[in-house]
Amino acid sequence: MLALTTNHKIGLLVMAGIFIAFAVLSAMVIPRFRPNYPGRGLPLFLVVTVALFIAMFTAVLIFGAESEEEGHGDSGAALQHK
Repeated sequence: MLALTTNHKIGLLVMAGIFIAFAVLSAMVIPRFRPNYPGRGLPLFLVVTVALFIAMFTAVLIFGAESEEEGHGDSGAALQHK
């Protein structure tokens, strides 16, 4: 996590915030007002859940990836110390 750029950290944080907000809303807030939630809206709920999961997984792959410049620089430094 320390090797990530600030923009990558912000991207991961925003996506995680959206995912967490949806989870909290759908598990704790909405059922208080609509006890049969998701009820007839189950297909939409499942589509949104799967879409958010895929978006979070993609964000981790994109924002958590090490750039090629960093990867080559580290391996070259390790070879020079041997």
